Amino acid sequence: MNLDHLAVRARLRSPWESVDLGIALARRQWGALFLVWLLPAALVFGACAALLWQSPGLAMLLLWWLKPAYDRLPLFIASRALFGERVGAGAALRQFLAQNRRDWFAWLTWRRLSATRSFDMPVTLLEQNSGAARSSRVAVLHRKHAGAATWLTLTLVHIELILALAVMALIYLFIPEQLQIDWLPFLSSGALWMEWALNGIYLLVMAAVAPFYVVGGFALYIGRRIELEGWDIEIQFRKLRARHGRSERGKARGAVAAQLLLLCALGLSGLLHGGPARAEAAATPEQARETVDQVLVGEDFHRMETVKRWRLKDFEWKADAFPNWMIEFIEWLERLLADDDADDSDFATGLGPLIGTLIELLLWIAVIGLLVHLLWRYREPLRQSLQFRRRAAPDRRAPETLFGLDVRRSSLPDDVCAEVLRLWASGDRRNSLGLLYRATLSHLIERYQFEFGDHLTESECARQVQTRRQREADPDGELRPVSGALGDFVQQLTGVWQQLAYAHRAPATGRVENLCDRWREVFADDR
Repeated sequence: MNLDHLAVRARLRSPWESVDLGIALARRQWGALFLVWLLPAALVFGACAALLWQSPGLAMLLLWWLKPAYDRLPLFIASRALFGERVGAGAALRQFLAQNRRDWFAWLTWRRLSATRSFDMPVTLLEQNSGAARSSRVAVLHRKHAGAATWLTLTLVHIELILALAVMALIYLFIPEQLQIDWLPFLSSGALWMEWALNGIYLLVMAAVAPFYVVGGFALYIGRRIELEGWDIEIQFRKLRARHGRSERGKARGAVAAQLLLLCALGLSGLLHGGPARAEAAATPEQARETVDQVLVGEDFHRMETVKRWRLKDFEWKADAFPNWMIEFIEWLERLLADDDADDSDFATGLGPLIGTLIELLLWIAVIGLLVHLLWRYREPLRQSLQFRRRAAPDRRAPETLFGLDVRRSSLPDDVCAEVLRLWASGDRRNSLGLLYRATLSHLIERYQFEFGDHLTESECARQVQTRRQREADPDGELRPVSGALGDFVQQLTGVWQQLAYAHRAPATGRVENLCDRWREVFADDR
C-alpha cells in the first residue's frame, strides 16, 4: 500500500461523503465490476438450472446466499484501483479462488446476514485478519460508520427490488397491444420457465447493484482508516520531505564550499592561539543509547500519583462484640420470620407467615396513604394544571409604518377623502392614493386589531382581511368581524395602489372617486 499513489484525496469525510465517493468510484469502473460479479454467479445459476430445475425457488435462494463469494472480486479490483493499479476483468477472474480462500466458511454461515458486510469484508480480504485479530479490528472500525454501513445495505436491498419490478414492467410495456393475454391465470399457472426467467432478471439486477454496494462499503472502510491512521497527515509530511530533499540537493554545492571555508577558519584560529584546535569527538551510538537510558530512568518518566477516595472499611464481625440478649433476640426474630414448613408446635415460628402478610399490608396502606396525602396537599396546583384555559394573546404594539407609509392615526387628516380628492386634483396622484391606502391600513390595525408587519406584502395583508370570518369564528368576541364589503374594498384598493406604486399606471378619476365613496361607507363609524 503506497499512499503516494492514492487515487483520491486523503481527507476526513463524513460517512455519507464516503458512500458518495464509493458510488463515484463504482460508476467509473462499473463495466468490469459488473462482469466479475456476474460471471461466477451465472455459472452457479447454470449449475442450479441443470440440477434443480424443478426447484427454482431453492436455486434462487442458493444463488442469493452465495453473494459474499461474488463480492470479493469487485472489492479486489476497487482496492487495486484506489492505489493506481489497473486490474482487468480477466485478471480478476483468475484470482477468484485465491480471493475466496480465507474465511469463506464464516462468510457463508454466521456472517452471511450481517448488515455491515461490505464494511467488514476489507478486514478479511485486504488486511488478511481472522479470529481474534479480526474481531478486535472490526470492533474499532464499528465505533463509527457502522450505522451508515447498515443503511447502505438496507437502501440497496430496496433498490434491487425496485429495479427488478421496473425491469418486469418494462418488458410488459414492450408487448404489443394486439396480443390479448389474460395475465392473471398466466402468472399464477406456476410454469417453471416463467420462474426461471424471473430468476434470471433478478440475477442481472443483483449484478448491476452489487458494484455500488461493494465499493460503497469499501469507501466507508477507507474513510475510517484515514481517520484512524492519519493518512492525510502522513501524505503531507511525505510531500514536505520530498520538497526539502529537492531544496537540499540544490544547495549541495554551496554547502561544500561553506564547509571548506569553515575548516580553514578553524585551523587559522588554532594557529593564532598557539595550539591545536580542540574538537570534541562525536558521540558513538553506544554512548547515545546510554544517555537515553539515563533520561528514561529519571524522575520525569516515573511520576507517581496518589488518589484518595472514600470506601467502606473491611473488618470482621466478632461474636463477643454483642451481648447475649441481642444475639438471642436476633435468633428469635429469624425463627419468627421462618417459612411455612416450620413445625406448628413452635408458636413463635407459626406466626411468621401471618406477621409477613401483616407487614406487607401495612406497607401498602402507607404507600396509599402517602399518595392520598400528596394529592390532597397539592390539589389546587393539580386542578389548575388540568384546566384548559385559552392562552392570552400577547400584548403587541401597533406598527407606526408599513411599506414606508406612516399608518399612525395621528398622521391622518380629519377628512381623509376630501384630502385625497384635493391632492388628486392638484396632480399629486401618488400621495393622494397613498393617503387613502395608509388610512385604510390605520383603521384596520386600530379598529379591527389586524397584526400587519413589515414581513408581509400588500397582497398578503389584503388576503388576511379576506380570510377574517364573521363573529362565529372568534367565540370570545375579542376581534371585530369583517364584512364582505370591507374585504372587497381592501382587495380593490390594494390592486389600484400596486398598479400605481409599482407599474406607474394611474387609475381614472372616476375610479378614485368611487374608492373614496366606498371608503366612507365601510369606515362610516370611524369618521
